[in-house]
Amino acid sequence: MVDGSLGAATANAELVDGARTADAMRQVVIKAHLVGRGDVQASNAVQAIDANEQIFADAGALPAPFDPNALCVLLENSNALRPNIDSYCANIDSHGHRFEPVIDFDAEGADEQISMAIWSERLWLKERGKLEEGIAVQPTPDEVEKLKTELMESARIEKSRLDNWAEFCCTDSSLVSVRRRTRMDIETLGNGYWEILRNGGGEIALVVYVPGFTVRLLPLTQQAVDVDMRVKVSDVAYQSLQVVRRFRQYVQVIEGAEAVFFKEFGDPRIVSRKTGKVFATVAELRGADENDAPATEILHFKVHSPRSAYGVPRWMGSLLEVLGSRQASEVNFFYFQNKSVPPLALLVSGGRLSKSSVPRIEDFIENHIKGKKNFHKILILEAESSRTNSDPQHSGKITLEFHPLTDAQQKDALFQNYDERNIDKIGAAFRLPRLLRGDIRDFNRSTALAALHFAEEQVFEPERQEFDFIINRKLLTDMGIRFWRFVSNAPVTRDPQVMAEIIRNLVTANVLTPEEGRRLAGDVFNIEFKSIRAPWVKQPVPLTLAGFPVDADAQAEMLGGTRKAEDDDGQASAKSDADARQRFLDLKPGQMEREVIYVPDEELRSWLEPESEAAHG
Repeated sequence: MVDGSLGAATANAELVDGARTADAMRQVVIKAHLVGRGDVQASNAVQAIDANEQIFADAGALPAPFDPNALCVLLENSNALRPNIDSYCANIDSHGHRFEPVIDFDAEGADEQISMAIWSERLWLKERGKLEEGIAVQPTPDEVEKLKTELMESARIEKSRLDNWAEFCCTDSSLVSVRRRTRMDIETLGNGYWEILRNGGGEIALVVYVPGFTVRLLPLTQQAVDVDMRVKVSDVAYQSLQVVRRFRQYVQVIEGAEAVFFKEFGDPRIVSRKTGKVFATVAELRGADENDAPATEILHFKVHSPRSAYGVPRWMGSLLEVLGSRQASEVNFFYFQNKSVPPLALLVSGGRLSKSSVPRIEDFIENHIKGKKNFHKILILEAESSRTNSDPQHSGKITLEFHPLTDAQQKDALFQNYDERNIDKIGAAFRLPRLLRGDIRDFNRSTALAALHFAEEQVFEPERQEFDFIINRKLLTDMGIRFWRFVSNAPVTRDPQVMAEIIRNLVTANVLTPEEGRRLAGDVFNIEFKSIRAPWVKQPVPLTLAGFPVDADAQAEMLGGTRKAEDDDGQASAKSDADARQRFLDLKPGQMEREVIYVPDEELRSWLEPESEAAHG
């Protein structure tokens, strides 16, 4: 019994221990289950926010006033935006450029202009205590002549350098093509960007077009930077002036790739292209990340906005017109796919529709009347005789009648006047006449010339001058160009025949010299004529044809000989007059009727006055 009791107790203890163990395990499972319920798998689905916009936000970029991608879509879908923007591109940036000399060394006033340039530079240095001792502010003629030769040689070298740079500054396209792409970005997005690449010597080497919709601006840095700015102190001289500026950075993201940072043009700091952080030296940047590199510079073009660092398209005030014209076009387009009024109906009278007619009508309208293939299908209605035993008077005759429904159909496009007004409003935002948007209605030769003159004077030329200012002030100044300025060519809006006739008449009338005529002719035909250094181009044509010498020494000798001959003639004439006077006074009274001397009255009076005074005395 004892053993049995002990065995039972032992068994009970094991059961209790087992129960406790099971309960403990159940608690562990419950705890594990509860803990696991708090962990959820990470979502792999793409979120609604654009990946590019998320990267821009993480980089700290300023939000754009309008979504650049949406603006690009509007350009693609609008029937009015593209003609206006193409007109801007064709008339502002498509005619190339030329380099005009700051000083025309062949002009007559070149020496005076060089003297003034030397004087201006020396005065600037003197005011700042940088002029060397013993150097006068006003240059001597010998100094001007010596410096003129040096400047002419420097100008020729600089021109060759500029021509080569402009020809090869864009790697995969021409400068005109890059300008057209940039202009399209400026007018579509309000912003355009160039990447400026420098060589090992820090000189500007290449210009790269950057798609505008891929770039965002970062806020201005809080810390100001000391910058050596080149300022022009004379026509052909620059000096460094230290100024304090705050720069901003730019970030580019394409197709969800990692961000690439740029610095503003003229920023002397070393910026990381991966992170946008500023480093003291390139070695320090490489030490932080050996795969990193210094950021390049961005030159920003924009349509100014008073409320944003970004530019805003000039047509944004006509956004509703852009959207409205698109909706009107879609309504007209879908009419052919969804029209529901057939051109002709067959009506049956004297009967009633059969049970199968109603579903046939519904099926016809739903499936057999839409689209251009079914444009001329006819709706057929079937009827049954309505004669019944209760109506013996009814003959049961069924009449079929074709009834046209064209009056209920749309005969022409909807909202044409609305769309035309929208197109005009969008054109007014660009300030372009209809002719320049491809609409030649109601134009004749006179009104067309007036429209072209207005657009050139009020729209295109100011835009060219603004672009040229940026190129001259930023790029050419940074390159150290002194003797040439960048000028965009304009389209020829004048009648070449009329202008050629005017120039010919002015040259023939001795109003213009051949040199001036060639310069005007180059402006008419929008080309640059080669300079002729022969002296005869600097004097009127009749003088050249008359054999008048063009050499300065020959002219002086000729003029000197002419004056000598005139002096000799004058002396001979004076001697002859004196002899005649003496002969007159020596005449005796009896000789008066035999000697006839023709003398002017005034001169005869002067001869007689001394003798009269002597007689009275």
